[in-house]
Amino acid sequence: MFLKKFSIALSMLVLVSLVLGACGPTPTPTEAPKPTEVPTPTEAPKPTEAPTPTEAPKAIGPIKVGMMTVMTGPAASVGMEQRNWAKLAVDQFNEAGGVGGIKVEMVEGDTEFDPAKSVLVAEQMAADANVYGLVGPESSQNCAATAEIFEKNSLAYISPSCTKPDLSEQGYKTFFRVVPRDDIQAPADAVFIAKDLSAKSVYIIDDQTVYSVGIADEAEKKLKELGVTRIERESITQKDSDFSALLTRVKAAAPDVIFMPIQLAAQGAQIAKQMQELGVKAKIVGSDGLFSPDDFIAGAEGATEGAYVSQFAPDVHYIPEAEAVWKAYEAQYGSFGAYGPPAYESMAVLLDAIKRAYEKDGKVTREGVLREVAATRDRPGILGFKVSFNEKGDAVGASFYIFQVVGDHFELVKKVEME
Repeated sequence: MFLKKFSIALSMLVLVSLVLGACGPTPTPTEAPKPTEVPTPTEAPKPTEAPTPTEAPKAIGPIKVGMMTVMTGPAASVGMEQRNWAKLAVDQFNEAGGVGGIKVEMVEGDTEFDPAKSVLVAEQMAADANVYGLVGPESSQNCAATAEIFEKNSLAYISPSCTKPDLSEQGYKTFFRVVPRDDIQAPADAVFIAKDLSAKSVYIIDDQTVYSVGIADEAEKKLKELGVTRIERESITQKDSDFSALLTRVKAAAPDVIFMPIQLAAQGAQIAKQMQELGVKAKIVGSDGLFSPDDFIAGAEGATEGAYVSQFAPDVHYIPEAEAVWKAYEAQYGSFGAYGPPAYESMAVLLDAIKRAYEKDGKVTREGVLREVAATRDRPGILGFKVSFNEKGDAVGASFYIFQVVGDHFELVKKVEME
């Protein structure tokens, strides 16, 4: 009897527990742990798709080019002309689509016409991984000072005005120029002095720079070969402004020609003015450093009338292929001399090389740009010849020109072909 009552009580207790349990909270579906989900075949990551033959690779910017020239100081007028022409080339290139739709940015560096400053600018250009080439420097001494930096960094540079011969004789692979060498200019000047002007005596004045001394040396050598035996020579510095003592000695020597292969046109104008004051009657013949309408012609206030100047570039006003370009320049920047167009040509060659490197490699690298600059062949331009570079980086077909000051401008006298 006891066992029967105990069994009934136990059964009632179990029944109550079940009822109470049924009345308590039950886990919702969100509280239940979820199994780790396995991606379905459609959710698997897709492999990177290669461009089809009809798709152009996309360029990665920014893409920069450098422009190194003198923008302050006594030679700034020439340097700013170079800068403006280079900028025009970049602007026109970008308007035409740039590189793979990416616009090219021009980074400017002021050399201040000083080799030490040029080295600092070159180091800054080389340190910027997005600079793939540059135009400049503007002077032979600055090209010489920066050559190792550009070579070490595989950075192609095209000078619009460095003419010293040995710049392309050092074995550098990164140096190029669109202008002829001084070993063409100096003999051409000497031949013009001895034959065209029939000079029997010449007074040479250099300014102690590597450019000036190099031309003076070569011209003196050629003059002697041509039978000009009365040759005297003196030097000035680029800081000199009073030449009266020197010109007193020049007057006593009574030369037929004063040859001035100097770099600062303003100094040439000052020498001409003081020659006029002292009654020195010799004819003036200068090298390309004097080719500045503002500094050498206007600055001399008539004293340079009839002077002759050799120049490494033509007057592009008379080149049909250049008409649209020089008109665009004048509309934006005004008048110009002969220094600017070679900067435009240099930049156009560089930009074209960058574009070709991108189209061939699918990307832009310094090595690719250097390869394409060196491969430039028969590229039409605005300087009167198709640009090609030889294995040294010299422009094939570049020429020198002899101009004379007539009124407020330079008039072409003769073209000297490069052999």
